[in-house]
Amino acid sequence: MQTIRIQLRESTQETVELRYWLPQKNHYESRRLKLAEIANFLKQGERDYYKLLPNLPGIGHQLFFWLDSDGRWLSRGIADCRGEGLVIAIDTDKKLAHLPWEVLHDGEDFLVKRVNPVVLPLRWIEKETAGFLVEPRQLRVLFMATDPEDVEPKLEFEQEEARILADTRDFAVDLRVEESGCVSELGKVWSRYFNDFDVFHLTGHASIKSEAPYTPYFITETEVGERHETTAAELAEVFRFRFPKLVFLSGCRTGQAPDKGAVPSMAEALIEQGAIAVLSWGRPVEDRTATAAAAHLYGKLAAGYQLAQALASTYQQLFKQKVRDWHLLRLYIQGECPGAFVEVWGDLPPSAPEPAYQQFLDPDTQQVRVAKPYEFVGRRRTLQRCLKAIRTSLGVLIHGMGGVGKSTVTARLLERMVGYHRLVNFRQLDEDKLLKTLAEQCTSERGHEILNGKLPLMQRLTKFFTEGLNTKEQRFVFVLDDFEANLELRNGVYLLQPQVVDVLLALLKAMQNSQLPHKVIITCRYDFTLSELNHRLYREPLGALGGADLIKKCNRLDSFNGSWQFQPDLPERAKQAANGNPRLLEWLDKILQNSPKSAEAERGVEMILQKMADKEKEFREDILAQELLKQQTPALRLMLGKLLVYELPVPQAAIKPICEDISSWESHIQRAEILGLLEVTLTNNTERLYRVPRILSPLLEFPENPKGEELYKQAAQILYRLWWEEETATESQKLEIHRLALLGKDEEIVGKIASSLANHLLHQSRFREAIHLCKSTLEITKNHSVLKEMAYSKHQMGEVDQALSYYQQALNFCPAEDERELASIYQHLCMLKDDKGDVDEALALCNQSLEIFERIGNVQCKAEALGCLGNIYAGKGEVDEALALYNQSLEISERIGDVQSKAVTLSCLGNIYAGKGEVDEAIALFNQSLEINERIGNVQSKAATLIQLGNIYADKGEVDEALALYNQSLEIFERIGNV
Repeated sequence: MQTIRIQLRESTQETVELRYWLPQKNHYESRRLKLAEIANFLKQGERDYYKLLPNLPGIGHQLFFWLDSDGRWLSRGIADCRGEGLVIAIDTDKKLAHLPWEVLHDGEDFLVKRVNPVVLPLRWIEKETAGFLVEPRQLRVLFMATDPEDVEPKLEFEQEEARILADTRDFAVDLRVEESGCVSELGKVWSRYFNDFDVFHLTGHASIKSEAPYTPYFITETEVGERHETTAAELAEVFRFRFPKLVFLSGCRTGQAPDKGAVPSMAEALIEQGAIAVLSWGRPVEDRTATAAAAHLYGKLAAGYQLAQALASTYQQLFKQKVRDWHLLRLYIQGECPGAFVEVWGDLPPSAPEPAYQQFLDPDTQQVRVAKPYEFVGRRRTLQRCLKAIRTSLGVLIHGMGGVGKSTVTARLLERMVGYHRLVNFRQLDEDKLLKTLAEQCTSERGHEILNGKLPLMQRLTKFFTEGLNTKEQRFVFVLDDFEANLELRNGVYLLQPQVVDVLLALLKAMQNSQLPHKVIITCRYDFTLSELNHRLYREPLGALGGADLIKKCNRLDSFNGSWQFQPDLPERAKQAANGNPRLLEWLDKILQNSPKSAEAERGVEMILQKMADKEKEFREDILAQELLKQQTPALRLMLGKLLVYELPVPQAAIKPICEDISSWESHIQRAEILGLLEVTLTNNTERLYRVPRILSPLLEFPENPKGEELYKQAAQILYRLWWEEETATESQKLEIHRLALLGKDEEIVGKIASSLANHLLHQSRFREAIHLCKSTLEITKNHSVLKEMAYSKHQMGEVDQALSYYQQALNFCPAEDERELASIYQHLCMLKDDKGDVDEALALCNQSLEIFERIGNVQCKAEALGCLGNIYAGKGEVDEALALYNQSLEISERIGDVQSKAVTLSCLGNIYAGKGEVDEAIALFNQSLEINERIGNVQSKAATLIQLGNIYADKGEVDEALALYNQSLEIFERIGNV
């Protein structure tokens, strides 16, 4: 493709020279600009583009006219282009990188929509660059997703990987995955595969520090999965002197220059560190846009397209899909724009290896027994631990209850183990079967000679591994799947069958003796032991899905994602029955999809429930013979029965107090774990957490009341001490403490947890969940804080009379010494009174609240009260008083870093300016508020702000923009259930 280079050079203190290097000319043409003109243009771009609904054609036309100027440089360049396309390379100097060049519009259409010739704007840094070798081979992409434990929202990176693979399957793109999400681990991989990859793709959350020096960063993981904010300099250290041809920073705002363009974006900073080309996103981008862009781009690069051609095609594909944030994709380069990464293979594309999941077949039905890539979710920490262990041990033993996905995890591991020859053995293992498997893949005469020899099995295998391989580089990974078929139950413990001991030990010893990196992966329901194996295999327990992984799994099943309509609570009951077991979830999903949909079909509902119960019973009998439990001691069964009190995995510290009366309880835990009667979950710091699978509940005895109630209360107090008081509790752990305290009737704990949890849910606009939580709590305690949260929830749901009743109860039950909570109730009640039009009462309540907050020195609540008071004066039409109060509130919020209150106040100020007719100022304030709400995940406030913006655009007569905003708001309200 031809290139126009647009370059800035300083001329005087007040002017610059804008140079146009046109294609096929050895000299440049130029015009002089005042720096003030550029500054004004940047200010206009900041105001008009970096907001929710920019007028893209209008902005693009202004940019085109300014750049084209009276010399018609762009117009001439496009007209003179000879068909292969035109790159418009724009210098990043003088903050020009901050302007949205992707939306350049010649008055007829966006330049990137042109087909003949193709036109592509990009950001350019002038540097000398060396070329690279282009070979006829597959495109090689290293893909790394980041998913730290404490970062929300969780991204569908599994879907992104699956979509890229699906969209590039015709070109057999070599997509390798670095599972760690950790920059230091990435560095180790990169050093092992020098010059192996054309593209590095990093996907996850990214942002920019909100205070000077406004550093852009990508949120990656530490080695134990915690959050780490990686800068461009840190990432560059991984690639120092070895940059790939393209880095794709697929995270929000990685291409945005902070501080109104004064600070380089993360993409530009990476170029300055030595990267050749960096793709990025100029603002927050939707998951589906990022995935669609990457999948199409890599397909074109794999087909031998030049980078500029591939990117131009990607823009056009996004247009076809009617993706609204297409323009956020930004390319930064240094020197010449890279051409093709690989040569076209023509009619002989490289053959892709058989997908790992296809090697897991049921020998009777020939059906695949594991999840395909687009079905796979979660298990991130499991994969990370197993891959790390495989490097230093002979292999791994993955054990856990049937249906939790042991074989699926193994298939995923095989995809990550590039270069290994996969040999899968299903169920029974014996000498003849092992030798037959090796012989079927062997193409070496020497190998067959060894396999058919007379040596004992271990010596024969050792000799085969050292002398009989097809090539010196051949490496095996043996998969011994469903290995429980090789065990037998003796005295309540599963042991290896005698004939299997010799075969397994021979294989492992031969692998070790060969001193070659052959590996083995064993999947088994039970953590069997054999003294000679213990130090050779890493053991990974696998439990049910939970948290974000369970949500992702349910979102892929029509019965649980809202795609089908059922009788009330049927899907929820099915979820409870499955208890996070992926296979049982899939079975129950099929049962529900074949269920009657009519509301009158009570008999049909009962049939479904019975089918679900039958399926659960069938599943339980399939994975665990009742005989196994019968062979255990009464003490072990008693321990399991008592541990049914916990629904979440808990540490041993939570087990000890309720099992102290059971002798040898610690040894019972070890035995139950080995037998699969206890699920084990490993935390990031490898602490072991235990849980009795709910599927076993009908087979165990749980203490009856009053012992049962006492046990719930004791368990609540234990977890309250371990999780709540240590300030480590997650939302699900808080819910577990609340459940136990509710069942144990511990009024103090249930009140504290409910108040905190309800407040958390309300900030996420999860009103129905908050109401359910408060309602259950108020059945056993009239806690004033819970009554207040219940009142606020009812107010937000439009149930004003009920809200008023709950506020009155909250005041009645609030002790006089709890002044902070009393003031908070006054403030919330004030908002309700104001909504009802009782302005005088609202003012009195708000002033009472403000007086208390000032007296006790609570500046955060004081800021909120000032904002509330501002709302009342704004409603009365006393604009100046309202503005003064809002500005006081805003000053406090900014000073103490309370971004949520700041967003609310900015929105209130926006309403004031809109009412005064100062529309541009109002839009700017609403956009600031919207940006904060998007960043902190406050969807309720986001939806409200969208409506306010919609009203402004509607008043301006811009109907399409207003409708788009209203529809976005409506979609949010429907999703969160706010009627």
